[in-house]
Amino acid sequence: MSVKLSGDSLTPFLHLVKQYDHYIQNKDVHGIMSLFVTDDEPHSFGLHVNLNERETLRKRFTEYFNSSEPFEADMGEPDVYQFGEAACLCMILHVKGSEETRIRVTVFLENHSGQWLIRHQHISQSPI
Repeated sequence: MSVKLSGDSLTPFLHLVKQYDHYIQNKDVHGIMSLFVTDDEPHSFGLHVNLNERETLRKRFTEYFNSSEPFEADMGEPDVYQFGEAACLCMILHVKGSEETRIRVTVFLENHSGQWLIRHQHISQSPI
């Protein structure tokens, strides 16, 4: 059964969220890719084309970083549920400069030798 994390248990997940944001703001492809599983099966779905392999994901981040400024958002506190070596992180981003645009983020993570890595992410406009 999964457990909703709180307090100090959230620390590695909050750190991952901060790293992700840092790499996006600094357009760091190598950094952002270091947060994903190292095999060829990370997945990303949502506001862009669906990406189903590591190289495709890397190319998409490269194109994104070269074509536009990363958007800035205030991040809500994530909800994290853990079941053994797997975890699910859910949060809402409030896009800066837009009163109504909110982005829903759901991330499935796996623990690889003590490091939480992204296996699957889904990013979509929040209906609420």
